[in-house]
Amino acid sequence: MKLRNLNTSVRKLGPAVAAAALMAGGASNAAAEQVSTELAFECPFPLIGDQPIRATISADIPSVVSVGDTIPAFTVDAITVVNDDARTGLKLVQSATLEGVATSYNSVVTAGRTVEQIVKLDIPPTPVPETSGEFNVPASGISPEFLVTEDDIGELVIRVGALQLDLTARTANGAIAPAPIGEILTDCVQLPGQDNLLQTITVGGEVVETPRITVGAEELAFGAVQAGLSAQQSVSITNTGSAALGLNNIAISGNDADVFTLNNQCGSSLAPEASCAVDVTFAPSTDGTRSATLTIESTDAETPSIDVALSGRGTLAPTPEISVSPESVELGRVLSGTSESAQVTIANNGNAALQINSIALEGANAADFLQTNNCTTVAAGASCSVDLSFAAGAPGVYSAALVVNSSDEENATVTIPVRAESYEEATGGPDPIELLLGLEGSTLIKATGGSLPLTGSIATLLDLAAGTFEADLEVQPTSGNFSIKVLFSKINAAANVEFEQAAVTTGSLVNGKLTANSQLYVKVPKVAIKIGWLPIRIGGGSECQTRDPINIELKSVEGSNFSPATGGTVSGVYELGALENCGLLTSLLNQFMTGPGNTINLDLTPQF
Repeated sequence: MKLRNLNTSVRKLGPAVAAAALMAGGASNAAAEQVSTELAFECPFPLIGDQPIRATISADIPSVVSVGDTIPAFTVDAITVVNDDARTGLKLVQSATLEGVATSYNSVVTAGRTVEQIVKLDIPPTPVPETSGEFNVPASGISPEFLVTEDDIGELVIRVGALQLDLTARTANGAIAPAPIGEILTDCVQLPGQDNLLQTITVGGEVVETPRITVGAEELAFGAVQAGLSAQQSVSITNTGSAALGLNNIAISGNDADVFTLNNQCGSSLAPEASCAVDVTFAPSTDGTRSATLTIESTDAETPSIDVALSGRGTLAPTPEISVSPESVELGRVLSGTSESAQVTIANNGNAALQINSIALEGANAADFLQTNNCTTVAAGASCSVDLSFAAGAPGVYSAALVVNSSDEENATVTIPVRAESYEEATGGPDPIELLLGLEGSTLIKATGGSLPLTGSIATLLDLAAGTFEADLEVQPTSGNFSIKVLFSKINAAANVEFEQAAVTTGSLVNGKLTANSQLYVKVPKVAIKIGWLPIRIGGGSECQTRDPINIELKSVEGSNFSPATGGTVSGVYELGALENCGLLTSLLNQFMTGPGNTINLDLTPQF
């Protein structure tokens, strides 16, 4: 069975709409320039696999800007040419229009930073022509603005990046076309060796040296600390600017400021790129939760003051402190007959060992969930895990609770809600497609080196949504020449061969790759040798055939794809089993006709 012509002529499924663009437009101090680029992408599509597409992008972008200018948003238009093979594929599932959104991921690269720009382009409902030939699919969108800063002084380069297509094909009545073509989400990559430069902009301006403060933490949480003892943490301060950073004041304030103390190692200023540390000590004298604020004031004009939250809990004695993550488990929708799993982590944030007394599932549907764990004693600062699983049965929503009992006196029982939904696969999808394929090719009998030409047809019932098919295979009678080895010589022979289907051919078509399994009886009604010019029949007959059906598995040839619209190429290797009922020379026929390693190559062509 052959699958031909898919890769060789660049099959683009109708929704292969290209769009790529970026942020650009006229600046306040420079005239915009018309720029344009054409790029090729490769996108994976259902049924036909990876396919190339081509996009042309045009925009008005200045070549010179200054610091402080805003490159405004501008309209981006893109047009993609869809070929006739794609049009045929769309019409195969009754598509009348296609629409959607194309998202382009692009970049602006300057001397000081790289910024990702995301541009969304709308693809309006576009008719799929009834007549053969190419047609255009438009897309249009608005790029985001881009503010030019002193970090960008020098050369600013705009490049077109990757592409994502979210497409919908609709029938004449407005309904979504049958799966898997009706709705497509595909990520496209640029083909290598292309220049994806859209525009190069010269950014002018004067660099102003400024200090910039960066603080290494927004919060210092000390956890549980026994009364009379202390714990220490540090927060770093870094000057990421280009001028010296003055540190005007570093202090602790708040209702519980008295239980927190600081050791300031920073001095009065920091040079550019320099760092220092502020050590904070938490020393509770009683039990209870305590909080305060560490405030850092500097000469950073943009952020003159930064607060770091301080917290801790005083305890009268070492205590465990249980923490669970996540606090609830949502296993989602699970197909009936399958299972889904998740994991819950139990951590000890206290300063004493945490004893896990019991872990159990409770609730109305507890029996439908399963838990296993390695939790007994959890050391301070350590954790253990609980594995949860759900075996989906009858459709419905299932809920339970994972209940953990521990030695944490303040939180002895922790309940984690657990939920899942069981569902069955929908039935009654779009009707399968009847497809008649003509076949042409040959099979090589390894034992003799002889080749048989093959012709015939395959009547196929193709389920596009499931990606599976059933087919009736009919191979026409054929004949071929062989060499029979007798002692130290070879005798030329000719054989008539017929094929009889033993079972319905089954297979799959996924992402342009076809796999088929066929079972056939091989019949040999006549075998003759030539002695001189005289043909002599040596075997065969109406009952001469393989004892058991031969199994032939055919797959798409490497590097090619199969399309219901255009066909494709398949090949396979099979074993020819023993013949029987072929007359007195049956054993001789088995010597030169049967055995493993036989090959078959077929071209499959749709018969419309």
